[in-house]
Amino acid sequence: MRIKHRTLLRTKELRKLLNGFENSPGLIHQALREVPSGKVSVERIMLDDKTELYLVKGTLWLVKQQHMLFPGLPVLLANNVELPKVVVDMGAVAHIANGADVMAPGIFDLDKQLKVGDLVVIIDQKNLMPLAVGRMLLSPDVILERNRGRAIESLHYVGDQLWKLAKQLSE
Repeated sequence: MRIKHRTLLRTKELRKLLNGFENSPGLIHQALREVPSGKVSVERIMLDDKTELYLVKGTLWLVKQQHMLFPGLPVLLANNVELPKVVVDMGAVAHIANGADVMAPGIFDLDKQLKVGDLVVIIDQKNLMPLAVGRMLLSPDVILERNRGRAIESLHYVGDQLWKLAKQLSE
């Protein structure tokens, strides 16, 4: 994963990006509140695998991968973005930190209002710290009923290549 191109977004490009968040849960209102007023510039980094990273004040805010837009973990760790949370038991933490998808038996608690395809932040039971950003593969009813199989696809996790690149860029 290498940087192919780096540029600051123009106002027109920024508006287009922000329009993509109109139906997203709180991302514009919480994460990019200062951007439309011109107080903050947004940098877009294109990677060689066609992933796009959006940085605000040198911090990874958004990731666009395969037509999916989701917040970066540094923003979630700073509590700047509110996403629905899924709490996993401590036995699942090591697997998730190595990039595994979340399996239904490892889920300790989740919001019953979630739907298939929703973005969630995966947090551990003990510290309540974000471990990963994921996408729901099953509804909460199915997860609780079956209690087996893949429940959440891991999109970005602590220690992955995006995480390491974000740390390098913020130094």
